Amino acid sequence: MTPVRPLTSRYLAVLAITLMILGANPSWTQAQEPTTAEASRPNRSPQELWQHDALTHIKPFQRVWWGWQQRAYPGDEIPSGARQRALEQIAAWQAANPDAVSRGGTPATWTSIGPRGIDLGGLQYSGRVADVAIDQTDADRWLIGAAHGGIWETTDAGTSWTPLTDDQASLAMGAIAFAPSDPSIVYAGTGESAFSGDAYGGAGLLKSTDGGVTWTLIAADTFDERAFSDIQIHPTDPDTLVASTSRGLIGSFSGSTALPVGIFKSADGGDTWTHTLAGDDATDLEVDPADFNRQYTGLGEVFGGMDNGVYRSSDAGDSWLPVSGPWDGLAGGVGRVELAIAPSDRNVLYVGIQDAFDGAGLDGQLLGLWTTSNAWDAIPSWTPIDTTAANGICGAQCWYDFELKVDPSDSSVIYAGGVSLWKRTGGVWSNVRGSAHVDQHSMAIDGSLLVLGNDGGVWSSTNGGASWTDHNDDLALTQFYHGSSHPTDAGFAIGGSQDNGTEARSTSDTWTFVFGGDGADNAISTANPDLHWAISTQFQSIRRTLDGGGTFTFAGAGIDTTNAPFISVFKMCDANPETLIAGTDNLWRTDVFFGGPPVWSSNGPELGSGLTAMAFAPADADCDTYAIGLADGRLQITTDGGVTWVDLDPSNQVPDRFVTDVAFDPNDASTLFVTLSGFAPGGHLYRSDNALSATPTWADVSPPVDTPHNAIVATPDGRVFVGTDLGVWESLGTGGPWTYFSPADGLPNVVIYDLQYRPGTDRLIAFTHGRGAFALDTSGLLFADGFESGNTSLWSNTMP
Repeated sequence: MTPVRPLTSRYLAVLAITLMILGANPSWTQAQEPTTAEASRPNRSPQELWQHDALTHIKPFQRVWWGWQQRAYPGDEIPSGARQRALEQIAAWQAANPDAVSRGGTPATWTSIGPRGIDLGGLQYSGRVADVAIDQTDADRWLIGAAHGGIWETTDAGTSWTPLTDDQASLAMGAIAFAPSDPSIVYAGTGESAFSGDAYGGAGLLKSTDGGVTWTLIAADTFDERAFSDIQIHPTDPDTLVASTSRGLIGSFSGSTALPVGIFKSADGGDTWTHTLAGDDATDLEVDPADFNRQYTGLGEVFGGMDNGVYRSSDAGDSWLPVSGPWDGLAGGVGRVELAIAPSDRNVLYVGIQDAFDGAGLDGQLLGLWTTSNAWDAIPSWTPIDTTAANGICGAQCWYDFELKVDPSDSSVIYAGGVSLWKRTGGVWSNVRGSAHVDQHSMAIDGSLLVLGNDGGVWSSTNGGASWTDHNDDLALTQFYHGSSHPTDAGFAIGGSQDNGTEARSTSDTWTFVFGGDGADNAISTANPDLHWAISTQFQSIRRTLDGGGTFTFAGAGIDTTNAPFISVFKMCDANPETLIAGTDNLWRTDVFFGGPPVWSSNGPELGSGLTAMAFAPADADCDTYAIGLADGRLQITTDGGVTWVDLDPSNQVPDRFVTDVAFDPNDASTLFVTLSGFAPGGHLYRSDNALSATPTWADVSPPVDTPHNAIVATPDGRVFVGTDLGVWESLGTGGPWTYFSPADGLPNVVIYDLQYRPGTDRLIAFTHGRGAFALDTSGLLFADGFESGNTSLWSNTMP
């Protein structure tokens, strides 16, 4: 990990994590620990949450810090509105360059290659689903909102799915609602209110008036960088709606911590909004299905707050009053609040509350579950429900996965989703998760149909949870960090993904789960690609397989991982796949990886900063020329296998920002490209034509957009592809002309974390963080200037 710099109050406000969160299960089946909602609260300072240096070494902080620091460094925050400005820059460039295509007039075509279902022992799972909505006029039509995968629709009860919002400003989803009186009208709130390390803030509210065919982004000024936990629409007036919101947390973009949250109401179809309940994060919103005037909500910032509690409205959300209950004054305090009204008896209400992370009680666990049969009386009476037999519903993570839903025909039957799914019938709890994935986030019920959204995708039951059907073999929602492609087999790839481990693809869009943890960097041997792979999990824990993923053994002996970045990188030399280099806050090398027990040794000076990018020079068959980039912006190169090192940027021509990737010209080791995260001043892609000299020089050859650049590929025939937080750009690498691959070309508006290309397949793969992987056939490409691919003389072009 990069040494922690002195943090301003804004950093603290976004990144503070309570010390009470203990441990972390590295398995894909376990949730992420929370980061924080905004920590600046009237009843405590950020410094009171930021109590101990040990906090910076736990897994949840590392996951957050890894994503946050690269985009904020060297400043104190990610600029507010950065994503929207980048989208506007791209739109302006497209308007000014309508003919800038990479195929001499033929549009580019990217193809989703999944995972459309990750196979684990015959079950299929996908990525995290934040919300589910069922069309009440058509039980076969559902909409889901994914963590960073946008809105998807099924019209055949989950057999097949279609993504609907790949071209929208934000693919992070929090809440979706059909208008009860007109299901062609749909509102969808961007920004995921899950309080996890990769819960992205949104860009506003999406609205469709044609059933999801087209969408309009509205209320961006009101909801930009916020997250939605719920949307409720008037039963007869689709223009009247109420929304509960929280602060958008970490992710690729996050803004000021002073943004107003709580309950908002609109009476004109979402164009304008009134902030009717201010204070802490609003984590749920429930409405009497027969009387829109009667509403309940909960303010439930997970670290507690003066305003946290249960609130009620009797005037359709125009005003709110707190509701007293047995939760008042309990040790532990009120955190996240979840609510459920019984459709068959609207006087019955259930209230579940997370124990706030405040150092008292059982932080993160269930503070209590209560019910009342007179919810609308002046002073409701409350009865506690014992959850001991249900493991407290959500174990220690009620801040993350907690959902309540009442059986529509029986007010005494309640479903409670946490790590598992529990059902209380006749006062007795039973675990009804069955084959469904863990970590429940959303439920929708229509008659006997129960649809469940969780960390593994979408599942349904028609018999009260006695059995489940999974609906994930057509959903591509995986959040990749890194990937690798086969040198000759275009259909094969492996990828490391957020909380879902490492997956392998053969020829179909169904990938096979091969190892757990947070899947990180990986590599495929060029000598024996069908059997020899290297993979890793968080904090540079490297493993190898000699049998094509059948078994994995630890292969990191000798690496001191103490200060490894959460997602660390390593590289395999294609000329000799026995040689690998790996980064922590130092560089490590092994020359016997598959042929014997790997033993690593230090391969460079103590650097004092995380190694975040590295590459071998393909032109050096001895594997002794490679470059590295650091989190603090430094760049170094060796030509003798790590014996000596040269500063690649002695005159500081490359901005001091987080280095995300480096790539050599495959034909000439003196030409090197570097990509940077963060924001202006300065560009994001730099090129040196004398990288092997004592004093290399650099030129800014960036695409015309100010957004983090995360990956670069330089091909033997002179092309350069750059993966950014908003898609992929292509050029000759000389500063233009550039081609942008837009959603019209098949590539969604999603973060691209890695690009992989093999000359033997002519296939470029983009590994996204939320929409799985996409492939582009690059054979026979025409550049905007008419040159055909395969012309290696293009590298003779000089920089501007």
